[in-house]
Amino acid sequence: MANDNVVLRFSDVTFEYEHGKPLLDEASFSVRSGSRITLMGQNGAGKSTIFKMITGELTPTEGSVFRSPSDATVAIARQVMPKDVLDLTLREFFTTAFPDVKYNLDKLIQDIFDVVHLALPLEKIVKTLSGGQQARLLLAHALIQNPDLLLLDEPTNNLDQYGIDHLTGFLMTYEKTVLVISHDAEFLNAFSDGVLYLDAHTKKVEQYTGDYNAVIVESSSALRLR
Repeated sequence: MANDNVVLRFSDVTFEYEHGKPLLDEASFSVRSGSRITLMGQNGAGKSTIFKMITGELTPTEGSVFRSPSDATVAIARQVMPKDVLDLTLREFFTTAFPDVKYNLDKLIQDIFDVVHLALPLEKIVKTLSGGQQARLLLAHALIQNPDLLLLDEPTNNLDQYGIDHLTGFLMTYEKTVLVISHDAEFLNAFSDGVLYLDAHTKKVEQYTGDYNAVIVESSSALRLR
């Protein structure tokens, strides 16, 4: 459940890959700790760019991105398996999720496998998995870290209904903060309590509070009035 503490704030953030063509223009928003936020916008509006600024992979052209506390942990479920982990076993792959050795790593892995509906021997090599299995593995890698800020990009794409149900249940009980990019309306409405909408025309971020369906109605009405 969200509280009054702000865990993430974008303050007048401008970002451009090409000079004079901003993707974001003095965009500002804040995210409360414990909230579950959907990140929406047209293709190319900058959703993935916002995720990269949250992780620190990119820095704003102007403005600031604040995490509170400053050492708040972030994990993102990436879409493509990094080449440098393809020859690792699954157990070795999950050791990369933690700064220290976990004595109960095998149990943690099995618990998170249940969430993403995977059943694989931990001695199996990453590159031998199918594309769908690797996508679930990347999701599991993010979830197992239990970060302060969990970033998910289309997490249901490679899950069957059983996996979607388990992921939804996991996120509904997750006590920290989740930001999700997804087009799965049923999944989003099950747990979202707010929406950040990236407007490709104004280059701003509009913030709405409420469950996903209610926010869609509100935001659609606002867009029609422009």
